[in-house]
Amino acid sequence: MDWKTYVGEHALADFVPLEHEGARMLVRRGYEDAARLLVEYRTLPAVETLGGGREAHPVVVLPTGEKAVVRHYRRGGLVQRINQTRYFGGNRAFDELRATERARTGGVRTARILAAVERPRTVGYTARLATILIPGARDAAAWLHGAAADARLEMLRDAGRQLAAMHQAGVAHPDVHLRNLLVSDANGGVEVCLLDFDKARVHDGAVPRARRATDLRRLARSARKLKAEVGAEGWSALREGYGEGWPSGLELR
Repeated sequence: MDWKTYVGEHALADFVPLEHEGARMLVRRGYEDAARLLVEYRTLPAVETLGGGREAHPVVVLPTGEKAVVRHYRRGGLVQRINQTRYFGGNRAFDELRATERARTGGVRTARILAAVERPRTVGYTARLATILIPGARDAAAWLHGAAADARLEMLRDAGRQLAAMHQAGVAHPDVHLRNLLVSDANGGVEVCLLDFDKARVHDGAVPRARRATDLRRLARSARKLKAEVGAEGWSALREGYGEGWPSGLELR
């Protein structure tokens, strides 16, 4: 598919296609000038970095005064020894934008994407994604450490609601883990935002129950690996928040 048709084909009405200095971009309306600066990159030096994934992500200040997190796509596994940043098929950044916006329009709290950028190279392309920083938020693994019991259950209920809404919107997340749940204190309570929809699959309808179970088991594995303080009561709260769509027979621990 020609990248300029991507917006219309996937109903991304809030985004416009732009080209700047050889880069192809899908940019949120109203942020066109800021996105051009992101391509020039050194024009916006990092004011801090955030840990996550395979490298720290730079945080830059936009002309609007907002802060944006810039994530460069990097390969994992054995292939990264010979190729860290080149991709040869599909539209990695644009596809993540599509999945994130599908979830967002389905009522899921997500990071607000500013721009998806792909730069063709002689062979393949490189990609990056810029999102508006959520101030004061922490990933769920860090947030759970030392959190009060009531707050922990409130957070897990909301995480369940967000995951249920994501699945109902037709988005299957291949990497649901605690560090991709961003927690912030808002409106007198706790709110969860879902991150990193890279490689997410967008279904025509709701996500099938077998795949829902796969995503939820991935979350439980991450909690065990990170030795997070969830417990039986916490998983029950997650299930309560998720509601009627919970996969039959699934027990998390």
